Amino acid sequence: MKFKKSFAEKLSFRVNSSWIGSLYQWMLTSFVIVSLPLIFAILYAFIALDNYSKQAHRTVFQTVMVTENSRLLLERLISMERSIRQFQILNEASFFEAYIQHRHKFLKLLSDSEFDGLNKMLAIKLKALKEDEIRLFHQIYTEGINENKVLSFIDLIGFENLVGQARDLIREGSKQQSAEVSALSKFETEVKNRLIFIVLVSACLALLLSVFFVHFITRPIKKIGSSIKHLAKDDFDFSVEESGPRDLRELGKNLEGLRKELKYLENEKQHFIRSVSHELKTPLATLKEGTDLLSEEVIGALNGEQREVLSLMKMGNFNIINLVSNLLEYQRAVSIQSRLEYSQFDLSCLMSSLVEEYQLLFQSKNQAVVINNPSIQMTADYNKLKIILSNFISNAIKFSGKNTHIGFSAKVEGKKVQILIEDQGPGIPESIRSEIFEDFFQGKTNEDSVMKGTGLGLAIVGYYVVKHGGRTVLLSPNEEYCGARFSLELPLEAKNVS
Repeated sequence: MKFKKSFAEKLSFRVNSSWIGSLYQWMLTSFVIVSLPLIFAILYAFIALDNYSKQAHRTVFQTVMVTENSRLLLERLISMERSIRQFQILNEASFFEAYIQHRHKFLKLLSDSEFDGLNKMLAIKLKALKEDEIRLFHQIYTEGINENKVLSFIDLIGFENLVGQARDLIREGSKQQSAEVSALSKFETEVKNRLIFIVLVSACLALLLSVFFVHFITRPIKKIGSSIKHLAKDDFDFSVEESGPRDLRELGKNLEGLRKELKYLENEKQHFIRSVSHELKTPLATLKEGTDLLSEEVIGALNGEQREVLSLMKMGNFNIINLVSNLLEYQRAVSIQSRLEYSQFDLSCLMSSLVEEYQLLFQSKNQAVVINNPSIQMTADYNKLKIILSNFISNAIKFSGKNTHIGFSAKVEGKKVQILIEDQGPGIPESIRSEIFEDFFQGKTNEDSVMKGTGLGLAIVGYYVVKHGGRTVLLSPNEEYCGARFSLELPLEAKNVS
């Protein structure tokens, strides 16, 4: 039993392997199959046209032959009658011989006119003409000349009947010719209709087969394309399907190997960021605690110069903490385990607390904040929205010069809340607008800026805004704010789209 099963599996594998060839073989096979209906239509058209040509040739030949032979029979009968009457009057043997020669030609014409496929009525009339002529010849030759009787007018009156029959044959031949032409025209119409039907059916069948094979062949290509899009979006938690032709399956294997390698490198990168960030947090906490003790003058009073140095230390410490926080937040944002924790809160309280947090930095650059934060109740992840707004504010501070204004406002539009963050900095050049939300991308800052970035702020914003089901729009400058103007649109009742 095991042997039979193993043999069946091997046989199935060989059959599948023989059918699953390269993409070139798939394309060639599909082309041949799609061509079959068209080849059939061409062959059918060729056969039908050949049959029609033969039928037309046969019909034209028969009708023309019957009509022409009937005319020649009439002429021979007239010549026979003329010769026999001359013999009757002059009684010269040469006239009788001429009659016999005309009669031989007449009989030959009769024989040529009796062919297969002849109209039944024409065949009857030909047979009657032949029998009447033989009877008349027997009367003239046997009963008249052989018995040495003189031919009378009554003996030759039979020619009038034969001439009438010959004329009747011509008329019947013309009628037959008209009927054959009409039948041929009808046959032509039938052939044309059949050809149109066969061509339409074959074309439709070829089209359906083309659509089927295009879908069948492009399906593994689309799957590979989808896998490449996943890789481009740093989504490595999927398996690349290895299906289709042999060369596409080999490409799928290579992509799967690339995915595993990229996933390994991404895990190593996240581990490195996490390790470095955690290692930095301890000395940073010590520095913060030391600067706090100095600012509170626990170890003694400070003079003006010492207070200025302490202020610089505080801003540097704040800057480093923000950098480390961004690294950690970026690691959490791109992590699959990152989920939103919804709660209902007042947006105005969040905005006011953020302005208070960044007050030291505002003062260091003598920047004024124009805030308009009416009470708005919304449902979102409070901490992640705070991170989003913090990155916008820090960017506004960092890229704006001294003695400038920063706008921070919010309003409700329908079922959405719109938050505007505007500054009077140099703005964002058109050439880099499509890149500002990419990981580790950094714009050009002022040389005197006290804040340094990692290029992760807006990348984190992009991740969290999408998770909230919102969007970020870069607005054009206006008269009051000539720099960057960001519009953050979030639903009042957010839904997790992660």
